[in-house]
Amino acid sequence: MIQASTPTVDGLLLERPQARVWRLSPRVFWSLVGVEMVILAAALLWALNMLPASTPLTASGNIVYVQDAVWARLMGTVNDPLIEVQPGINVRESNMRGLSVDGTTYFYYVEGNQNFDPLSRGAVSENQVDVLLRDTRGPLPLVVYTIPNNQN
Repeated sequence: MIQASTPTVDGLLLERPQARVWRLSPRVFWSLVGVEMVILAAALLWALNMLPASTPLTASGNIVYVQDAVWARLMGTVNDPLIEVQPGINVRESNMRGLSVDGTTYFYYVEGNQNFDPLSRGAVSENQVDVLLRDTRGPLPLVVYTIPNNQN
């Protein structure tokens, strides 16, 4: 004899516990998407505020021309008149007054030499200038900069 149990009516009526599945309604879903978009927009605005106020040479290819012009004046291939700044001290006019290219005045100084550009004279501070180039190819490093907003 085989003993087997058969389901009873009471056993069939018992509910088995089932895992509860949480579902988002469309309204909650789109609300969460909206909150995420607001957070992304805030992060983008914060990142844009961290950008520098100006990027001086992004639209200009003049720096190579200015660099060549400065080296030509320093090497004497271009006539750059001398200006007497103190008795017995003459400097190149471009070192004192800068070079004007397409309406922008570029200043330079040669590290290791006595210079009379606005930064070397103390007429402007380092945080008032935009350094565009530091050229170390020559015998001494050459630094080219501009003074934004005509602070010179």
